[in-house]
Amino acid sequence: MLGDVTLTLGEAFGVALTGLTVVFLALISLLIAIMIISKVVGGIQGKQEPNQSAAPAKAVPQKKVVDNSMDPALLAAIIGAISMEERSRVESFRIVSINEKK
Repeated sequence: MLGDVTLTLGEAFGVALTGLTVVFLALISLLIAIMIISKVVGGIQGKQEPNQSAAPAKAVPQKKVVDNSMDPALLAAIIGAISMEERSRVESFRIVSINEKK
């Protein structure tokens, strides 16, 4: 189709520049669309949250036991190993106790 057409160096740069312009304009339009949609969805969710929090919630006191007798580096290594093994984020689980086996 274009086998017999030869482009000069200036025309080739023009075609390349046109292609890059089209691609980046499409990316910019997608970015703008995502920003607009996120603001709309955030506004809708923001309006719904106060209605849900109107019901009285029962406050359950959390009992937190902190054992500072272990080395913090050892605790961090254990938490990291659990996170890697479970393939989950550190915030998604809670370590209740650590018992050393002898």
